[in-house]
Amino acid sequence: MAPLMNRSFTTANTPGIVHIADSAAKRINSINAKAASNPPQAFRITVDSGGCHGYQYVMGLTKEINPAEDVVFEKDGAKVVVDKVSLDLCTGSTLEFVEELIGSSFQVVGNPKAETSCGCKISFNVN
Repeated sequence: MAPLMNRSFTTANTPGIVHIADSAAKRINSINAKAASNPPQAFRITVDSGGCHGYQYVMGLTKEINPAEDVVFEKDGAKVVVDKVSLDLCTGSTLEFVEELIGSSFQVVGNPKAETSCGCKISFNVN
């Protein structure tokens, strides 16, 4: 895997996109500022089989990407990495950072391929 800083970035004008909400970009940048990561970490979204609806989002920070398999999206300096297989299942979605009374979390919302999803917004099935 190549370091993140050596990867060229894909803009939101290309087919197969994941949108980054302002709240998510702000939170990713905040995490990187507190950690003083160099290079800054990206936020990875992966879709795996599992969960109560058949597929589930697995999310977390990464410094590594695979140039042959990953697509990188950027907003205000915050980078989101999605592998090409997962991108097929979540293209058109938006990554948000949501703060609620019970806690705060990153959530993938508005997935046009998801027919139904779990209340936790981690698991979904495709139509």
